[in-house]
Amino acid sequence: MFHTINYRLTKLCNNVSQQLLHFNGISRTKLWVHSQTECNNVNTVIQSNNRLLKVAIVGAPNVGKSTLINQILQRKVFPISKKVHTTRCRAKAVYNEGKVQLVFLDTPGLVTVTESQKYKLEAEFVTGGENAIIEADLIGVVHDLSNRYTRKSLDAKVLRLLHLYRNKDSILIMNKVDTVKSKRKLLDITDVLTAGKLRNSTIDSIDSSNDLSEKSIQDRIKNQHHWEQFSQVFMVSALLGTGVSELKAYLLNSAKYGDWLFPENSFTDQSPEVLITETVRSKLLEHLPQEIPYKLNVELEYLDAEQKDIIMAVVNVGCDTSRIEGLVRGSGGHRIKTIATEAEQSLSDAFLTSVHLRVVVCSKQL
Repeated sequence: MFHTINYRLTKLCNNVSQQLLHFNGISRTKLWVHSQTECNNVNTVIQSNNRLLKVAIVGAPNVGKSTLINQILQRKVFPISKKVHTTRCRAKAVYNEGKVQLVFLDTPGLVTVTESQKYKLEAEFVTGGENAIIEADLIGVVHDLSNRYTRKSLDAKVLRLLHLYRNKDSILIMNKVDTVKSKRKLLDITDVLTAGKLRNSTIDSIDSSNDLSEKSIQDRIKNQHHWEQFSQVFMVSALLGTGVSELKAYLLNSAKYGDWLFPENSFTDQSPEVLITETVRSKLLEHLPQEIPYKLNVELEYLDAEQKDIIMAVVNVGCDTSRIEGLVRGSGGHRIKTIATEAEQSLSDAFLTSVHLRVVVCSKQL
């Protein structure tokens, strides 16, 4: 019924950018494995007068980073759910308009080592934000306005990164603006988060040297809730799309002359295997209670992209016990059917073609 194909691209390409597949126009182009020569060729795409901007999108867990990027690209490149830690690894999304390429470095929500151990998260959760900032030209800090207890204070882990890389341009993206009805309150929150200041050519309050120790940074942010060096502030609703066009225009205008990193018809550096499994994982997070979905093993069993106008895939969901298996399946298998249907739709929105997905649930217990 399904045709198995060899999808282990990592054995052929040494880095993620070399695994790039052209998904746009999938009905006309099959997914294929690049040769090493082809992989090397996609690292840099040289075109005259092209401009490029690499943007690191950082923030606390579940503030809407992936939703924002999906809204800018108008396709579901990154899986999302209401639970924290849906994004599990650093990935890139690519938006091309005219001669400009925007490369978004989406990162897992910033966590401590303790939080990483609690949710059994990969090391990328602790280091991903910092690694993305090192690579980026611009830091986009996404801040959640929906929580009235934290809306007037920047996350301490975000502040640490801003201090550590304070010579990089940064912007504040205040998300979920629709949850704050009063314009006066929005302005007050903005005033608090920026201390009423935006970055200028003279930096008075922030030492511009590059040798701050970790201790000195921690001392600085101990009682700090704001950052005075944001270049711009944007108020958006990533879910509704409010204010996103203004943000996009700013990013396009901020791009500098340089060679593109990805071909024109690319939208992500994620392999189809990763995109499929992470989409299924995000739907498990959405529909399962508490910490159960974090303990499931999600693996791609089959992938068939050889048929015209359709991608077919089988994903296995491994459970530790038969009790967990029953919870995942739901009464009469209703829950897993819902998960599979929603994952199918999200993948269709990402690949811009029909997707037929089968999700198989099993337990380790005999």
